[in-house]
Amino acid sequence: METRNILTYPYSDPNPIPIFADIPGRSYKYNIIYPYHSIQGYSVKGTMQEWELVKLENDYIQLWVMPANGGKVWGAIEKSTGKEFVYRNEVVKYRDVAVRGPWTMGGIEFNFGTYGHHPSTCAPVDYKMVENNDGSVSCIVGSYDLPGRTKWYVEIRLPKDKAYFETRAMWTNLSSLPQTYYNWMTASAVVADDLEFQYPGTAEIDLWRRIWPVSNKRGRKGCLMVQE
Repeated sequence: METRNILTYPYSDPNPIPIFADIPGRSYKYNIIYPYHSIQGYSVKGTMQEWELVKLENDYIQLWVMPANGGKVWGAIEKSTGKEFVYRNEVVKYRDVAVRGPWTMGGIEFNFGTYGHHPSTCAPVDYKMVENNDGSVSCIVGSYDLPGRTKWYVEIRLPKDKAYFETRAMWTNLSSLPQTYYNWMTASAVVADDLEFQYPGTAEIDLWRRIWPVSNKRGRKGCLMVQE
């Protein structure tokens, strides 16, 4: 564990009035967060705030986890060059994007819930450090999704002799009722003139669940997105 001072634009306390149903003319998100309360105030002035980070390191890479900010991977670097391969945002600036409200960009964000950036994405979550028998180490982060009465966790595992880390998600239904499972992760990378992102598949889905075909223009296995 280490402590860092990071420029932070905080958010307000939750609105004390709960929202039980959708409000005409407002965002889709307000009908799916109960028993959480919405958060509607965001600072325009940043101040230095002390954050506790979990640091995982081997001979090849370093990465940091933020348990107080949704358990996200804050960033990761390759040690021989000092270059980031997961974008480490040195500013924590909350804005009204997530289902409950607060969201901030950078790192790798974990999402569990019924739609969008889930209620715990910028809230403190539980965490535990584990030393595995094969010499790897894991930071396990997790919390509850109260609307669905489910429990989630993500294992962030760093092998002892590899220049990468792995994530493994687990989601458990604690109720006797069927639940909707909607899990995704969003990662940030440093933008450069020669940035390319390759992934398998021939289609993509947008925020409104529309499916769009993606052509493979360069004849490679999978799709290719080029940063212009």
